[in-house]
Amino acid sequence: MIDLHMHTKNSDGSDTTEELIKKAEDMKLKYISITDHDNLHAHEEIREEHLEKLFSGKIITGIEIKCIYKKRTIEVLGYKYDLNKMSKWVKNFYKDKSKEVLQRKYFDKTYDACKQLGFKLTEKDKIDWNPKTDWASFTIYSDLKKYKENEGVYADDILNDFTTFNKKYCGDMNSILYIDKSGDYPSLETAIKAIKDAGGLVFIAHAFIYKAIKDKEAFINDLIENYDIDGFECYHSEFTDDQIKYLLNITKEKGLLRSGGSDYHGINKEGINMATGKGNLNIDESLVENWI
Repeated sequence: MIDLHMHTKNSDGSDTTEELIKKAEDMKLKYISITDHDNLHAHEEIREEHLEKLFSGKIITGIEIKCIYKKRTIEVLGYKYDLNKMSKWVKNFYKDKSKEVLQRKYFDKTYDACKQLGFKLTEKDKIDWNPKTDWASFTIYSDLKKYKENEGVYADDILNDFTTFNKKYCGDMNSILYIDKSGDYPSLETAIKAIKDAGGLVFIAHAFIYKAIKDKEAFINDLIENYDIDGFECYHSEFTDDQIKYLLNITKEKGLLRSGGSDYHGINKEGINMATGKGNLNIDESLVENWI
């Protein structure tokens, strides 16, 4: 088994880098990649502390970059880049865009929009969160879930799960919850170039979970035809069997590479387990042997 999409405390996971690697070793995974959001701290820790010695399989350098595609945020996964080159770009691009600064801004905007929509929330200054480590949208979603009065406010499904809240409503340009992040994150073209310039491979992450993008097949085909990508994440914890089949077929047809991962966040994403996702992933290493 493999898992090429996992997060540590360096972004929004609950495990340290060492804890995650030890869990992967206990599961006897063959290939893993830590793909923290917009930073390489885990891979720098691996190099500096020689944490690769804890794992008998192969650790692939990875990153998940939030980027702007036609005014919407999506994510790309970068693999097998040169760590020094990729680190230089990351530190330069985000030098004036720290997570703390961005999350404070998003917290205030999302909180105010939710209040305007009639949601009940804990007083702003009494919500316990840390913008250096926590995500504003998840913090507010979690607070909204505390109050039964919020059921059915604005939309029946808005609090069904965080993905719906974040991708369908906060990601919808026609929603009051939408935040234009185009000045805060790189364009898709910029993210692709950064990974390529560092010698890496570019994969589109979880293409079917962007709920604000209505026509997923048109979206996927646009990415294939108009962007310099290497492949798609074909297996993901939120994909249906039909979605997996579609991506496997189109990558074969177009000669693109394939990847897959659970999107493991430890206890921060309940029900998503390393390598097996919701219990049925079990991704075989043959999926990636041609590029690993």
